[in-house]
Amino acid sequence: MLTKRTNILFDDELWELVTSVAKRENSSVGKVVRKAIRNTYSEDEISKRRADACKKILAIRPKPFPGKIDYKELINYGRKY
Repeated sequence: MLTKRTNILFDDELWELVTSVAKRENSSVGKVVRKAIRNTYSEDEISKRRADACKKILAIRPKPFPGKIDYKELINYGRKY
């Protein structure tokens, strides 16, 4: 049950966007605004976006070296320069 009321001022461009989304979804402007707020500021949604971002970061990071690292060889290689 909805118990709180608010007034929101939109510029013409944003109003056209909100009304077109409402018509496309066959719902009211208020329902579209509530859905957008829920999707943007809900803790579950934020957690999901963070988890997705972490997965994307891990996917593009280089994988660790699969074998044993020979540190002595790396040190000697670095001493050449």
